[in-house]
Amino acid sequence: MISMNRRGTGVTGLYVYLDILIITSIYINFFLLKAAAKITHADLKSGKCVLGALAGSLFSLVILLPELSFFLLTLIRLLGAAATVYTAFCGKPLREICRNIWVFFFVSFLFAGVEYGLAMLLGGGASVWHNSVLYIDISLAVLTASTIISYAAISLFRRFLDSKNDFDGKYLITVYKGDEKAEFKAICDTCNNLTDSFSGKPVIVCGKESLKPIFNGGELEGILRFAANSDNALPSYTGWRLIPFNTVNSTGLLPSFLPSRVYIKNLNTRRVKYTAAYIGIVEKDMEYAVFNPKIL
Repeated sequence: MISMNRRGTGVTGLYVYLDILIITSIYINFFLLKAAAKITHADLKSGKCVLGALAGSLFSLVILLPELSFFLLTLIRLLGAAATVYTAFCGKPLREICRNIWVFFFVSFLFAGVEYGLAMLLGGGASVWHNSVLYIDISLAVLTASTIISYAAISLFRRFLDSKNDFDGKYLITVYKGDEKAEFKAICDTCNNLTDSFSGKPVIVCGKESLKPIFNGGELEGILRFAANSDNALPSYTGWRLIPFNTVNSTGLLPSFLPSRVYIKNLNTRRVKYTAAYIGIVEKDMEYAVFNPKIL
């Protein structure tokens, strides 16, 4: 936890002003949650991220308590991380939440190291580590710089992991629309860089036949006709979005919708990955849907 110059409650010779403590903790936890989501390619809405950051900031108040035992601090640390991540990622599968808890720990340690190093390098003020909470008396400029550096390091780390993975093979995608589901085979394609410009979510492209178990044929035909010619009447179907695409041979609008849930199963390793992605449909039949391996 980092705080600026201001009088408040004394802790081991320093002063902690509670409103600054909480506000700064919310800022840092927000960054840590976003960084964890970036590493795991998890979908994290800003509203839930703020709630998770707020929940996590309450645990920073342990800096005001007398020195606690190692066992109690470890328990509080685990509960704090679990509460923070669960609040932000609630509704996701338990396996995804657990993975993000451990990644949250990783980025927390990384950020603390960068923060402390910059503070010392730039002649930061006093610092103390009390009850597993790092308190450094630094300027807002140093705090901002350390955030940018840490996030850049995490982005490079994520890019390195993506470049090292081998995603060749066949996959089975399960798409849920409420309680209904459709399943179809898919392969990775690094050329599929299509994303929704508003949310940043990737787009999995499949043929219209793949979605007939959850959509009636008339709805699919209507939305495809509208995408091909905007002079047609807009179908009265909700939940669809037209996403611009650009290929070597053509440009246009790809009808896409956001499912309730999407699971990608590796047919070789049997591992299943939950992801948040749009499903785009094309007129022609496709033996395999295509998605960018970064989703995994």
